[in-house]
Amino acid sequence: VKTITLKKMPLERTVSVLGSLAAYDQATLSTKVPGRVARLTVDFGGPVEQGQLLAQIEQRDYQLQVQQAEAALAQVRVRLGLTPTGTDTRIDPEQTGIVRQAQALLDDARQKRERMAALVEKGFVAKAELDSAEAAYKVALSRHQDALEEIRNRQALLLQRRSELDLARQRVLDTEIRAPFDGVVQTRHASVGEYLDAGDPVFTVVRVDPLRLRAEVPERVAYKVRAGQKVRVTVEGDPHIYTGKLTRLGATINEQTRM
Repeated sequence: VKTITLKKMPLERTVSVLGSLAAYDQATLSTKVPGRVARLTVDFGGPVEQGQLLAQIEQRDYQLQVQQAEAALAQVRVRLGLTPTGTDTRIDPEQTGIVRQAQALLDDARQKRERMAALVEKGFVAKAELDSAEAAYKVALSRHQDALEEIRNRQALLLQRRSELDLARQRVLDTEIRAPFDGVVQTRHASVGEYLDAGDPVFTVVRVDPLRLRAEVPERVAYKVRAGQKVRVTVEGDPHIYTGKLTRLGATINEQTRM
């Protein structure tokens, strides 16, 4: 007589389904600026690393735009009394040449008005002379205000020219297309010498480690499937058994296939 000891242990229940393996991430890389393709550093099937240079658009035109923006910025800086190539932007409007000149004329007109007022009060000159001095003072005051507004306009123009320079430099950087993540080139859409418009695709890059498995589960066994469950995957032609974890479930059932 043979005897055995009964033991309580969990009974594994499995659900067998068919599915497809897909890349974990996929990105179609496009050029942000138009231009002719100067070089390609990878080809179809080639591995890439995050940040790696994959393609470059000809930069000459965009470099000239940077030089043009730098010259425009230097011109505005000189008009504000700053060094052409400096980075300082703090300006005292009262210390600029145009405002100092207007201030000197205003001070002179004020002194003449005060002298005329004193002479009129003593009866040495006619009141018409005081009226003329008063008008000259108002004109000088208006010119002083115009000078301050002109400096403020130049300050605003300085900010605009700095922004234009930053945009021009950014366009130079945008001529380079780099890999957003580690992966493999799935498709090459362009060739060296080809002219591309902004938004035209250059490469399609996929991340193949890890892989995603997407499978459809029949409605009759769907209640057994829960997020977090272990998954064993076999691939035709490969004797290995791979393991994974169920991360997401569909929210609805397909009305046609009941999957």
